[in-house]
Amino acid sequence: MLTSRLIPVECAMAPAKDEILISTPAQLRELVDQVRAAGRFGFDTEFVSEDTFEPVLCLIQVATADRLAVIDPQAVRDLSAFWELVHDPKLEVVMHAAGEDMRICLLHTGAVPRRIFDVQIVAGLVGYSYPLSLVNLAAQALRVALSSSETRTDWRRRPLTTAQFRYALDDVRHLLDLADHLEAELRQMGRSDWAEAEFADFLAATLDRADQERWRRLPGLHQLSRRGLETARRMAEWREDEARRQNRPLRQVMRDDLLVAIAKRQPSSRRDLEALRDFNRPALLSKTQAILGVLEQARAVPADRLPELSQRPDDSPGASTVASLLSAALAQLCIQHKVSGSLVANVSDLKHLIRWYLDGRPEHDRPALLEGWRGKLCGQLLLEILAGRRTFRVVDPASEYPVALEPA
Repeated sequence: MLTSRLIPVECAMAPAKDEILISTPAQLRELVDQVRAAGRFGFDTEFVSEDTFEPVLCLIQVATADRLAVIDPQAVRDLSAFWELVHDPKLEVVMHAAGEDMRICLLHTGAVPRRIFDVQIVAGLVGYSYPLSLVNLAAQALRVALSSSETRTDWRRRPLTTAQFRYALDDVRHLLDLADHLEAELRQMGRSDWAEAEFADFLAATLDRADQERWRRLPGLHQLSRRGLETARRMAEWREDEARRQNRPLRQVMRDDLLVAIAKRQPSSRRDLEALRDFNRPALLSKTQAILGVLEQARAVPADRLPELSQRPDDSPGASTVASLLSAALAQLCIQHKVSGSLVANVSDLKHLIRWYLDGRPEHDRPALLEGWRGKLCGQLLLEILAGRRTFRVVDPASEYPVALEPA
C-alpha cells in the first residue's frame, strides 16, 4: 500500500525528484503553492470511462522541476485549488496529447486552460511523426524508456500498487524535459509562433466541439431526411437521458448505428421496431413503448420546424485524384522542411482547397491551408500545382526526395 510520504527516485534527465501521493487537503495546498512558485507544471490524468455516463476521474499527475505528485481525487474531494492552477494564465500547463485531459477539465470546471504547451503538437512541428505516443516521443527525443505495463489497469481501485503509482508518474516524469528539448528546436527553427497558433486553434476547437450539439456528430446523418434528422435528435436526447439516469455509457444504452437506423426507417409499430437488427436485447425491448413515443413526437413536428439537412461537400469527379497529387507534393515538402505532414493537412483539407479553387476562390471560405504558417509553408505551392504551373517528375525512386516539382 502506498503512503503519502516522500519517496526519492532517480531521474535519467535530472537530479532525483521527490515523489508524493497527495491524499489530504493540506498536502494539496502545499503542492499548489509549489506549482505557483515554479511558474509551470506537467499535467496528466487517469480516468475510467468504460462503464459510466461520464468519465470517472481517478488520478491527477503533476510534475514540477523538483517534485512529482499524484493527487488522489477519492481522498481529496475538493480539487478547486488545483483547477485554479490549470486555468491561471500566469502558469504554463505542459501536456502530451491533451484532448482527453481537456475533456476532463471541461467536465469538472466548464473551461479549458488558457496557456498550454502540448509536446505532441510541438514534436510534429519540428519533424517528428504526428501523432506520436509519449513512449515513442520520450524514446526518440530523450532516449528514455517508459513502461506501458499498466495500460489496462483499473484506476478506481484502492490502494494503488507501487507499479500503478510509478506508471502514473511516468506520464509526467519527463514532460518538462521534453518541453525544454522541443522548445529549443522550435526556437532554432523559428517556429515558436507556429506552436502558439496551434495551441490556440486546439483550445478553440475543443470548446467548439463541446458547444456543438452531440447528436450532430452521429455518423450517417447525411443519409437522413429532415424528418429523420428530427427523429435522430429526439432519439439522441432520449438516449442521453437514459444513460445519465442509469449512469451508463451512451453506446451501452443504444449504439449510434442502431439509433440512425431507427431514424432512417421510421418504424411506427412495436413489430416494426423490434424487427430491426440488434434491437432484440432485453434492455432495449423493455423500452420499446418509450421509444415509440419518441418517434411519435418526432412525426408530430411541423415540416417548417424540422432541422436543416446536413451539408455534404459536392466534390468534382477528379477531386480524389487531384487530392492524391497534392498530398504527394505536400509530403515531400514536409520532409524537406522537417514538419509532420499529418499535422499540416489531411485529405479533407486538401479537398476543401480544391473546392475553394474551383468555386472561384471565395474570400469567406478560405481554406486553412492558405492561412497562417500553413499558408507560408505550402499554400503557394499547392495553388501553383492546381493552376498547372508546377509539374511532377520522378528523379530517383530510391531517394528520400524522389520527385521534383518544377515550373511547367
